[in-house]
Amino acid sequence: MINKGGMVHYVSQLCNSLANNAECNVYLITPKGINESLFDRRVILKKIPSVDRHGYRIDLMIKYLLDIKPDIIHTSMVHPFIVPLLPFLKKIAPVVATVHDVQLHSDQKNFIFDLSTLITSKCADLDFVHGEKLKLELIKRGVLNSKISVIPHGDYSFFSCVNQKEITEEENTILFFGRILDYKGINYLIKTEPLISSKVSNFKIIIAGNGDFSKYENMIGNKNHFEIINEYIPDEKVSELFQKASVVVLPYIEASHTGIIPIAYAFKKPVVATDVGSLSEVVVDGVTGFIVPPKDSQSLADSLLNVLLNKNLKNSMGNAAYEFMKKNMSWEVIAQKTIREYTKLIPNNC
Repeated sequence: MINKGGMVHYVSQLCNSLANNAECNVYLITPKGINESLFDRRVILKKIPSVDRHGYRIDLMIKYLLDIKPDIIHTSMVHPFIVPLLPFLKKIAPVVATVHDVQLHSDQKNFIFDLSTLITSKCADLDFVHGEKLKLELIKRGVLNSKISVIPHGDYSFFSCVNQKEITEEENTILFFGRILDYKGINYLIKTEPLISSKVSNFKIIIAGNGDFSKYENMIGNKNHFEIINEYIPDEKVSELFQKASVVVLPYIEASHTGIIPIAYAFKKPVVATDVGSLSEVVVDGVTGFIVPPKDSQSLADSLLNVLLNKNLKNSMGNAAYEFMKKNMSWEVIAQKTIREYTKLIPNNC
């Protein structure tokens, strides 16, 4: 796994919840440089140096596994360097794989990585996915239904503790947050600007994230309605951006799931998202936000305007989003379900 960003956020919260809810030791083999402050002291970090951008000291990883003698090996990252190790890993302990992306996004297609996902999901003793629609996709790829379990993505309320500075919400502020990639549908968001301008004059679209934004620069007509923060957003700045926002938008063309929605819900923000991947399983249309068709700027603008022009609706959706998060994205519940799935593989152990 990489040592910053969404994967670290997810793994840290999962490890913390497992360590706090089980009579088991939780070890994490991780690259050096990871943000250790995100982890509970009960999580035992075993750090390994990276060889290059995508490779790690496999010899050290094997050494740690042999020393630990785990009951379960859980990989949260599908990666080519893991594939040749799978037969060996399965001799040590049953292997569980969290398959975050059942298929790679169109602008991230890579035959080796896509094949690695398929091999890992088929070879693992148990696969976790974050939605029922993703489970169906994995079944279509030839993975047995009996070895797939749906584990929800957990809440990201920890962001409110990383930076406790209180920021006042800025009226009529739309936030797009995350890496700048083609499948995120940023061009369709940009096209909403004149549609929203016809109904609301004082609004702003914040686009915050790292990646190549150059292709979108010329699409922006009225730059006064945009704030572009084209850089990696450190954790301490995340809460500031989400507190500023009136509504969070995900105009994705395609998706599996996302950690952006749990962050929005943690700050009581409604979400307008497209009906792709498993997003509609966590955005309750008309309750915690709105679901719109992908590649449809008019529908996107209409739903954003519905939130901006109706403050009572915005507030009720934000509160409903927070309650949805507490009920359906609880890490404690996720840990308990995860442990139950583990015990199916090791019924006589923890």
